[in-house]
Amino acid sequence: MIGSPPTNDIGHLDTLYGPWVSDWQELIPDLIFPTSVQTYARMRHDPQLTAVLSAYTLPIRRATWVIDPAGCRDEVVRLVSEDLGLPVLGATTGPTPARRSGVRWDDHLRLALLSLVYGFMPFEQRYEIRNGQARLVALGERMPHTIGDIKLKQGGVVESISQDLIGTRPIPASRLVWYVHDREGANWAGRSMLRPAFGPWLLKHEMWRVHATSIRRFGMGIPSVEAPAGGTPAQVAEAQRLASAMRAGDTAGVGLPAGFKLAVTGMTGSVPDAMAFISYLDQQMSRSALAGILDLGETRNGSRALGQTMLEMFLLSLQAIADEIADTATSGQPGMPGIVTSLVDFNWGENEPAPRIVCTDVGDRHEVTAEALDQLLTSGAISPDPELEAYVRTAWGLPARAARPSPPVEQPQARRVRHLARARPHAAASEGQRRPLTAAEQAAGTDFTAVQEAWQAALDALLEAWEQISAEWRETLGDQIAAAIEAGDLQALAAMSLDSQDATDVLTVGMLELAEQSAAQVADEAAVQGVEVEPPPVDEGLLGAVAATVAALLAVWLAGAAAREALRLAVPGSTGRQVADGVTAHLEGLSDAFLREQFGAVLSTAQASGRFAVLDAAPKAEYAASEVLDQATCKACKDIDGTVFDDLDHAKATYANGGYIDCEGRLRCRGIVIALWNGEA
Repeated sequence: MIGSPPTNDIGHLDTLYGPWVSDWQELIPDLIFPTSVQTYARMRHDPQLTAVLSAYTLPIRRATWVIDPAGCRDEVVRLVSEDLGLPVLGATTGPTPARRSGVRWDDHLRLALLSLVYGFMPFEQRYEIRNGQARLVALGERMPHTIGDIKLKQGGVVESISQDLIGTRPIPASRLVWYVHDREGANWAGRSMLRPAFGPWLLKHEMWRVHATSIRRFGMGIPSVEAPAGGTPAQVAEAQRLASAMRAGDTAGVGLPAGFKLAVTGMTGSVPDAMAFISYLDQQMSRSALAGILDLGETRNGSRALGQTMLEMFLLSLQAIADEIADTATSGQPGMPGIVTSLVDFNWGENEPAPRIVCTDVGDRHEVTAEALDQLLTSGAISPDPELEAYVRTAWGLPARAARPSPPVEQPQARRVRHLARARPHAAASEGQRRPLTAAEQAAGTDFTAVQEAWQAALDALLEAWEQISAEWRETLGDQIAAAIEAGDLQALAAMSLDSQDATDVLTVGMLELAEQSAAQVADEAAVQGVEVEPPPVDEGLLGAVAATVAALLAVWLAGAAAREALRLAVPGSTGRQVADGVTAHLEGLSDAFLREQFGAVLSTAQASGRFAVLDAAPKAEYAASEVLDQATCKACKDIDGTVFDDLDHAKATYANGGYIDCEGRLRCRGIVIALWNGEA
């Protein structure tokens, strides 16, 4: 036994604990609450500090703020989203109508970020009861300069605040949303982001005054009037008066009595460079907030790499600030509720899980450009898919894709009997399946796991066999590139070619084997339903033609990629072999994502060919679409999933080439057609 766990505190937050807010570590009276509010209000108007604050707040305000459901009930998420005017993470709905009343998150966020200026920023929540629910209607800002007293209770948490000290009703902590920056202990006034800049700011404004005085005093020189030799005291006094009365101007001039002499003497000797010191102070203020990137153009040295490093650090600091704001808005502070938790607690009680406010893209966002996408796609680092296309269209404000025309075959309208994906599942989802099987899919007897495993095994075998072909192709292209560079004939790069016969043979064998295996699987599915059918021979001519076409296209693609890289590397002085070796290294480093997509498509075609060959030979059945194997399911595939076709011709026109013909993912679709001979579709 190690004793009982502690259940109460012995110590306290601050050494000098009292029922008021104070920063016991601050030694400058102007920076101790409440006088600190006036000081920071003056500091925020300094041009350099205004730029620093804008650099912090504007990206955070421009970022994407959403409600993360976090597994909460839809009803809860919807109410929070509506009352705050924030979209739900992952929702595909368009912009919401303009808000005429209630909380406007953008405006609330702008005011909440004043906690960076003053150290804290409180808001008072106000609700109204509507249709039996507590609905948030206002988050009233309580500006720091109006707060006369922050009263604490035992434990160092806020009990209430008072405005204007005299004759005002205290606002209890239970009504407050309290944003505070860098709080330590019981100092709920926080620590302003401007605090480290106080010294440079104070000196800078003193330097401004000194510099302005020096320009005004010495900008035109010091006028002096010399009295005549042996002049009387009255003449000396007159000379002093004349000198002091002189002013610079377009029409300025002076008339002197006989014997008097005028001189304008400029400053002599060296003086401190006030402007350099002011620039140094500006840099210190930027550095205090990790915003040194604002001064890159003003410093004596710097580089692109340094600028990138500083930018990354700055963006991370922005993300930290945004996360701090989001966490407070969601869950509040000790003794003070958050906006989201209050909404949920008032309506469903404290045991109801609450969603979260999140800011998704301040410190980790990369600009999506056409050039960047082209490089990623060309290198095979990413593949085009419906999700990527939807993101790009949304990010760039492009319209949604227009509906594709129907296949050029006369098709009767599909008879939608049931949407299989929405039917009540009767079995748990197996590996490789995006959802549990429906009763109809189970009745079909299709072993979807076996279908996927056969396709995956064939894909792995093709990729392994392709390594030898790729090596031979790279060697052939290297020889052609070396010869073209040595001959000084760059145009020959465009005429490079590869023999694709071996590649055709490899693809044909893999497609035929999978087609035969798929035909046997459909025969087994029919047997499960009591129908005997002998798998007919697969269409070798069709599969061979597909294999030859794809092999030729891959050869052209690789030759084109090699030619583009060779043209890039062909700099003056390089030898043909050096360029060829560089191209070979580039081709070896390419991802296999593109090959996987191409091979997966031809294997899906082979699988569909084998399945339809058996369905052609079998008695007539009911035929339905199943997208259970399609992991990244687009809207079109979701819509077709579960459709029952009127006849086999309609099913073949929709799925004959492997996958749904209108799939937005095109080559990656893994939808298939199942058959039910017992009319259970």
